[in-house]
Amino acid sequence: MTAGGPARPPGRGALRALAGRYGVQSAYVTEDRRRVQVGNESLVGVLAALGVPISHPDQAPELLAAAEAGYRVIEPVLIRRSGAQTVHNLILPTAVDPGRVRLTIRHEDGSVDCRPLGSLLFAQAQAGPIDGTGVTRYRFRLTGSLASTPGYHHLDVEGPGLTASALVISAPRRGPDPDRGWGVFAPLHAVRTETDWGVGTYRELAELGEWTSGLGGSFVGTLPLLAGFLDGPVVEPSPYRPASRLAWNELYVDVERLPELEIAPEARRLLASTGFRRHLARLRTLPRSDLSATLAAKRQILELLADALASSSSARRTALDAFLGDRPEVEAYARFRAATETLGGPWTQWIGSRPGRIPTGADDEHRVRYHRYAQWVAHEQLTEVAARGGLYLDLPVGTHPDGFDPWLHPSAFATGATVGAPPDSFQPAGQDWGVNPLHPEQIRQDSYRYPIAVLRHTLRLASVVRIDHVMGLHRLWWTPEGMAPADGAYVSYRSEELRAVTVLEATRAGVAVVGEDLGTVAPAVRAAMRRDGMLRSHVHEFAAKADDPFPDPPPDSLASIATHDLPLFASWWAGLDIGDRVRRGALDPEAATVERAERAALRSAVAAALGRPASPGRALRALLLHLAAGPARLVLVDLEDLWLEREPQNRPGTGPAEGNFRRRWTRRWPEDLRARNRAPAAILRLVNGARQGGQGGEGAEQVDPGGE
Repeated sequence: MTAGGPARPPGRGALRALAGRYGVQSAYVTEDRRRVQVGNESLVGVLAALGVPISHPDQAPELLAAAEAGYRVIEPVLIRRSGAQTVHNLILPTAVDPGRVRLTIRHEDGSVDCRPLGSLLFAQAQAGPIDGTGVTRYRFRLTGSLASTPGYHHLDVEGPGLTASALVISAPRRGPDPDRGWGVFAPLHAVRTETDWGVGTYRELAELGEWTSGLGGSFVGTLPLLAGFLDGPVVEPSPYRPASRLAWNELYVDVERLPELEIAPEARRLLASTGFRRHLARLRTLPRSDLSATLAAKRQILELLADALASSSSARRTALDAFLGDRPEVEAYARFRAATETLGGPWTQWIGSRPGRIPTGADDEHRVRYHRYAQWVAHEQLTEVAARGGLYLDLPVGTHPDGFDPWLHPSAFATGATVGAPPDSFQPAGQDWGVNPLHPEQIRQDSYRYPIAVLRHTLRLASVVRIDHVMGLHRLWWTPEGMAPADGAYVSYRSEELRAVTVLEATRAGVAVVGEDLGTVAPAVRAAMRRDGMLRSHVHEFAAKADDPFPDPPPDSLASIATHDLPLFASWWAGLDIGDRVRRGALDPEAATVERAERAALRSAVAAALGRPASPGRALRALLLHLAAGPARLVLVDLEDLWLEREPQNRPGTGPAEGNFRRRWTRRWPEDLRARNRAPAAILRLVNGARQGGQGGEGAEQVDPGGE
């Protein structure tokens, strides 16, 4: 032991300094305000995933010295927000006369503006020497018309013996504010009809949106509708590990409405065949969707329709060609998926594979034609959904490691680690979501090309977008490969830059943004959300307590009873979710006893507030009307709650045996929802009345959720 305290392990201080240099946080604060130190092994693993050549803490001092050498003339990305006086840094060798340095802005619209650095200077200070060279740090502002128009502009710095450049992101101060409104939530795989193929379709989603609009609502929400791996060598049923965040899921295409059936007699014969109709009837009656079987059935028809269209010279063929011309990523996606099927394995296992390259002969044209066509008709039908009622779309935090996006944009992703969450009360062991994180520095160097493309793809058809795990705009929990989720560390991102991109793209699309800010949330995240005009997520199941059974949601929020990861109201009200977590080992019996007592106290508090016994239906009705009449900007109603469904759509942390994201509704659309005398429609009319300023209580006692 040395004087002043215990000896530090060799390289410990240098390792933490190195971690900080690359944005890796060596400690974090839990949801219950405990400070946790990240272990050496975790820091080394995360640094290695970032591309730092480290395998042991003892290497940290040398690597730190190398990281601190050199300097950037200018950062690769600069931010300008409307109404803000942002100051930027420029580092020049002291020998360079700043009067001979010029800044050139090439605006997004093609116009060019040149200014001498001296006319933009704000301050200067000695900052050297660096690597033995004296340098001066200058501070400047982009004033007047320089990059004042929202958009992506290019800045060039030129002077004696130096050139440098940066992307300038000029963004509005805030994104669009949605009108006060409400909507419904319906997992599309779960929607049942008299004629479905084992899942709902974009037609039913459009009808639900139109129905909701007719009741006074403004949007219909669902689980992510992005392209999935549901057949072939990679199978992943979770919509939160999509095959791509740049493509749509053809699983939900309404095949029987496609115009190409008129020119495809073979497809019509197959559709009408006894065996095919019998197969569809079996899929329709399953309690859980067989996603792969449903897609296989649809693909049989879609392939025939794609072939028929390819042989035609119709206006539809011209429209498809125009769609592909506008979206070159669709052609790349089609060839990628075709190669995955032809070679019988994910791209990470292709012999001699390189990202962005298709092995010779692997992109079978028949398969390519199918994937092109499937993307086009999915886009067409989703466009119709958006036109018939607002769409509330969910944007997952990542994509499947074997998916199209890491293949097309390899530098955007870090390998050797996955994204998740640290231990908390929701998941005591932590979470690993099985997606690779974006590389914070590489996406900057690439001018945020991939994140911009992801946002544009979803914003194009939405009226409201939910950003899953919005804390990822600030930091993400990285778990090094081979380690447990609890052994990860937070990696910081350039939040000002990612937020500016988000606000700019949302403003251009005219789309409101909701951030999913549940779990461990730093105060700075919610402060930034308020500044950006981004709505918070208020979840009643987390907020309600016995001493406050009807908490008011914040005004700048989307309020809901639960989320897709939480128990439905009837199960939560009865405390069934507690026993379910004990069964799965996610909650110990002692903690379960405490939770059951808390839940019972909450039920008693609700009954006291209502002044009468609180049946599940009465409690649900009171809660929905409370949320609807409250200050939240938006309210989301899960349709399954309206008939007191108890079985959840997802049990986080479990495998396929639980049937996650596959359980079907026990009610049918439209018969069991649309009728005026049925609870769903009646309750939603009350919700609309409360949203519009009425009490919503007239006739409320005659409405029985779960009844007929």
